Amino acid sequence: MCRVLDNSLFVKDRKRYTKISECATSFNSLYNKNNIIQDDIFNVLENYVARHDMPFDMLRYPIKDMDLCACTFIRKGHMFVMINSALPLSKQIFAAAHELYHIYCYFEEYDSELLQSGSILASGIIDEEAKEIEDMEANVFAAILLAPKERLDEQTDVYHLSYKDISVQTVLKIMDIFAIPYKAAVLRLLEEDKIDAKAAKNLLQVTEKEISKQIELTGKAARWQEIHKDFIRFGSLTELMYDVEQLDAVRDERLSGDKSRLREIIRSLKKQ
Repeated sequence: MCRVLDNSLFVKDRKRYTKISECATSFNSLYNKNNIIQDDIFNVLENYVARHDMPFDMLRYPIKDMDLCACTFIRKGHMFVMINSALPLSKQIFAAAHELYHIYCYFEEYDSELLQSGSILASGIIDEEAKEIEDMEANVFAAILLAPKERLDEQTDVYHLSYKDISVQTVLKIMDIFAIPYKAAVLRLLEEDKIDAKAAKNLLQVTEKEISKQIELTGKAARWQEIHKDFIRFGSLTELMYDVEQLDAVRDERLSGDKSRLREIIRSLKKQ
């Protein structure tokens, strides 16, 4: 886990980190009114795209590849965000916030250079270095959006949290409050000067097995570690099928076939 520090924008490029931090803070103020987002991130994302008058659907279904958290793509003027529902909920939340940054870049043209490598564009030539930088920026944006400084300071006072000789359980409390993954929680504490680099390295050396054990023992952040593989959503597809059925807009045979095919897809996904 120590590579997390080496690969963080906060460590690699503080000037760029500050720029993304300001971007996330501004976005939060405009579109979330600085509330703690947690799993409302899915609504925040959908609302943001809707404000730009682009058709949008969020797809959430289980995928065997645990490295594939989420992706965003556009087809015929319609934007889709896919979230892997086989992941713990906290990782789905973070992935949605990560994708939101790519979408933000697309709509706001925040950095025109990044538009050539953004995951939502079908670029003929992809600069891998630029893509890596954009992904680091997206991680910073996601973490600050989900755990903004003002709310972190506020919750520290509310729960009387001490960061001196910090333990894993304190990090779990941050995870529980903001619904973010362990590594993101440690980085946010480092970024806001709650802990120093040495403490961050020690916390990042804790194994996933030990973190899971502490979550099980304390119950902290347990709700955000749940995995609901049966949670499958294909955006507005089922609503559209219902509307078509009510309007009697297609032949019964076609509608029946489409419903049967959808049930087949859902069954195959649940078997993964």
